[in-house]
Amino acid sequence: MKPHLSLLGPPTLTLKGKVVELSQRKAVALVAYLATRREPVERSVLAGLLWEGDEEAARRNLRQELFRLKGSVFEPLLKQTPQTLALGEVDTDLEAFLGHLTRGEWAKAAGIWRGGFLCGFEVRGGEAFLDWLLPEQERWQGLYREAMLGWARSREAAGAYHEAIEIYRRLLEADPYQEQEQQAVIRLYALLGETPAALRQYEGYREVLRREFGVEPSPETQALYRRLRQGKPLTEAEGFSLPRALNEPPLVGRAEDWMWLEANLCSGVLLLVTGEPGVGKSRLTQEFSRRRGRTLVVRQRESGRRLGFSGFIEAVRVALEQGWDPAGMEAAWRDELAWLVPELAGSLEASFRRERQEGWLREAGRVRFKTRPSRSAKSHLFEALARFVQNWVGPGGILLWEDVHWADESSLEFLPYLVQRSGGLGYMVLATARPEERHPAQLRAVLQELKAEQALRVRVLRNLEVAEVLELIRHLSGQESGGSLFSERLHKSTGGNPFFLLETLRFLFEQGLLRVGEGSWRTPYDAFTADYHELPVPPSVQGAVLSRFQHLTEGTSPMREQALRIAQALALADQPLSLEALRDLLREGSPADNALLAALDQLVQAGLVRAGSDSPGGVRFSLSHELSRQAILAAMPETTRMGFHARFVELLRISGAPPERLALHLHLAGRPREAAQAYLQAARAARSGPLATQALSYYAEARSLLGENLSPADSFALLAEIAELKLILGENPRREVHQMEPLAAELGKAAQYRLRLLEANAAVLSGVVEEGILSARQALELAETPLERGRALFRLAWLEYRGGDPDAQLEPLEQAIQAFHEAGERGLEAQAVRNLSGYWLRLGQLEAFEAAYGEALRLAEATQDRYLLRRLMADRANVDWVKGRYGQSLAAGERLLAEARQTGDLWAVWDALQVQALNASVLGLDEGLEQALQDSLREAEAAGAWRDRAVLRSDLGAGLMAINRLAEAREHLSIALRELQELGERARLGHTLFALGWTLLDSGEPELAEAYLSEAADLWGERKEWRHRARSLAALALARLRYGNRAKAREAAQEAMRYLEDWAKGLFDLPLVLYAYARALGDHEGRPYLIHSQRGIHELAAALEPTLRERLLANRFVAHALGK
Repeated sequence: MKPHLSLLGPPTLTLKGKVVELSQRKAVALVAYLATRREPVERSVLAGLLWEGDEEAARRNLRQELFRLKGSVFEPLLKQTPQTLALGEVDTDLEAFLGHLTRGEWAKAAGIWRGGFLCGFEVRGGEAFLDWLLPEQERWQGLYREAMLGWARSREAAGAYHEAIEIYRRLLEADPYQEQEQQAVIRLYALLGETPAALRQYEGYREVLRREFGVEPSPETQALYRRLRQGKPLTEAEGFSLPRALNEPPLVGRAEDWMWLEANLCSGVLLLVTGEPGVGKSRLTQEFSRRRGRTLVVRQRESGRRLGFSGFIEAVRVALEQGWDPAGMEAAWRDELAWLVPELAGSLEASFRRERQEGWLREAGRVRFKTRPSRSAKSHLFEALARFVQNWVGPGGILLWEDVHWADESSLEFLPYLVQRSGGLGYMVLATARPEERHPAQLRAVLQELKAEQALRVRVLRNLEVAEVLELIRHLSGQESGGSLFSERLHKSTGGNPFFLLETLRFLFEQGLLRVGEGSWRTPYDAFTADYHELPVPPSVQGAVLSRFQHLTEGTSPMREQALRIAQALALADQPLSLEALRDLLREGSPADNALLAALDQLVQAGLVRAGSDSPGGVRFSLSHELSRQAILAAMPETTRMGFHARFVELLRISGAPPERLALHLHLAGRPREAAQAYLQAARAARSGPLATQALSYYAEARSLLGENLSPADSFALLAEIAELKLILGENPRREVHQMEPLAAELGKAAQYRLRLLEANAAVLSGVVEEGILSARQALELAETPLERGRALFRLAWLEYRGGDPDAQLEPLEQAIQAFHEAGERGLEAQAVRNLSGYWLRLGQLEAFEAAYGEALRLAEATQDRYLLRRLMADRANVDWVKGRYGQSLAAGERLLAEARQTGDLWAVWDALQVQALNASVLGLDEGLEQALQDSLREAEAAGAWRDRAVLRSDLGAGLMAINRLAEAREHLSIALRELQELGERARLGHTLFALGWTLLDSGEPELAEAYLSEAADLWGERKEWRHRARSLAALALARLRYGNRAKAREAAQEAMRYLEDWAKGLFDLPLVLYAYARALGDHEGRPYLIHSQRGIHELAAALEPTLRERLLANRFVAHALGK
């Protein structure tokens, strides 16, 4: 057992459990000095410290003293070398005191104190020793005071106010002039309700100051006294507070990052700032955005990962609360936003669009869904969101999208569209995310896509360097110098992570280890530390938060219990909550609940909770940082979590919250079957509109929760819903179909019919036409009602058409029309009759077309199906174009375009532009139409509408061809041709082949043109679309003439004449075929046909108004034909 030396009072030594009297004063002085140094000391230094006189005499006295100590109790206390002395193997109360201080064990440290360092000790003839002793005693007295203050603060934090008062009073007995301690005693008496005692404490302090110094207490202390005299109560939160600077830290070490933002900020590009949690991504981007101009902040939250567009829904609602007027947006886009935020609904057009989108997916007795074309719906919503951002931030503003690593699938799908559209709408997109290695797969894919398009720039934020930590500490503390060792210690412990660093500082202040005094910060270790290794820094940022949280909420007072519940509620809510919402959640009925308000105030002052004003007069509370939320969640008991989630369920049901949010809390409350039903409800609601993609994740959650608890019938029905939704989304439901197969065999004919029809629909998507035809025929055999027969027949007809044989579709199409009629499904009947009109038109049977078209129009008007009515108007415009009625066709296209733009239907806009582009291939492309087609190309790409993009590109190429911009036309047509071939889209392929062949012919490359025109003619022949074949053969004849093969040219021209249809008087039908035949026959023999062709062109021109007539006569083909 080691000897124990006690020096924090009268010096004593304990040997083998017995206290030994120390009478040799020089020896005591010697070991006391060595105990404070904790390292070997030169003998000359010790001699000069303890003896006066010259150096030789002092060293001689030291040698004699050491000789006298041989065999005494002091001998084992000393470790000697010829040059130095050090303390031997001995424990001291000094080391124990510092150890307790380092660990924050304030009471234990104070318990060691016995009056002071070498209390009552004197030594003769040692003036130098006395010069050392007095400052050393003051140093240890200061450390004792730090221990007592820490002890008092810890008891105060625990709610033990009487104990804290006694500790403060012990300090004041030694020094009654310390105002901080006097204030603490006054405040604690007040909190205990002992106001008279608090007033007496103040008055006694004031009397001491007046008597001794002739001064008054500080204004702050006087204000506290006046408040108590007026009977105004104090709250616990009005005690200790952190330095304000900690809640408003400067932006340090980010100059280069700021300059990078300045240099790279532009529209049409995503600026992504990444970094570890707590590195300061939000602080940097928020400050930068605020200084740059108007900003919309979209915050993704962990709890919103399963909720479609959760961040944008919150942003729109915050904007509404802050006074945003939706009337500033076009009605079409405002109505689209109403899919996400129902408060915006209100226009008749929005209501109509929802009502007209009723479709079928399940039969009577089953669920019935709206089936808006999901890609169109999605694109509309994307555009509406992009326009909302523009409306809020204005030109040059910024969208700040925080924590995109938690974005839901729908939001991530929107991100590339948003970035692309920001270029045209004139605002910038800035985002933050965790490091790349923590990105979910979908985010990585989206960012890779943006990177490939050179629309992504990334900045990785680093932690602060040591010099930057020092700069921050000096700024926060107000010190102009010093702090280097302290900053190095903080940097080593926190890695320079700003949030971790600030939380550590808050922790140190709350533990009493860091205090403000005399214009600087100080710690208990300043007087003796070499590197602040004694400073008890938490090992992680989560540890720092938890330590602060536990320190704040320890104890049993109502306010502390309330603070704990508030923090837990905010952590689980994962979104800002109003005071009213917190009361409801915590079941606090009284608006004047002092404990709730005081607890909130304490959490805000501690920096754990942020109070933000989102609307006039409204304040919402949230945890200050995501890392705080994670730390609180990690420490929360599971039973507490489930209880809160159950309460969330109650409140959400009362408020009519969407089922997806209800489902999340039901799941976490331990009620899986209810959660599954809520997820199913959410999926069935989402699939009808722009959140159809998100519906798939809701279905997946429901299936996961239901597990094996579904009957075969329910399991089949659920799989069918998912498969049908995938078809709407353009995905192949191969896995679901495979899982449905054994269930259908067990369930009977109705299930088997539904499965076969699904297979047929999937075949349309995958292009495996033969398998689809087989499935459709099997569905037809299983059909039991006229409606079921109609659907199977309709799908069979479509598959036959896609398979390339228009004749094969006629019988099932006519039977489908009859079946729909018997079933009373007028909407489906109208669609089928329209398809029939298209069949007759392709075959050139105009009378049959007109009859079918008239019937389809009648049915569409009866059912008020505006979507079908627009399609029929487009069909009529196309027929007018074929007939050469360009004025009527153009007018119809303009009406279609105006209506489509008014309703915000991008697909309808594209359809209308195709009508306009068709006319431009004859009349020439004007600037406005060219720009509209270019814009639509970008929109289609952003929406993932690949077929529409290819068709629009083909139309643009044909228009460019008509105005002799042949090189550009060739480029666009070549790309469109490749895209259509990759898509397996044969219905439009022939048109693109013809336009590309014609462009090459005009470019002087007849041999190459021949190849494309031959392919076009063959394709139209396979499809039995003879009018199109005639046009391609006529152009082929001209190509062969161009390189001198008149025999082959005549052969192609003669065949073209066989397919000529007199009613098709448009430029590229009757006039072209007659012109090619005339040229192939030669000048003499072909003259009558040339005159006929020219007469037809003049008739086309005469029917047009002057401006359009001029455009027609400027056509290169027209100029050639009329010039002969």
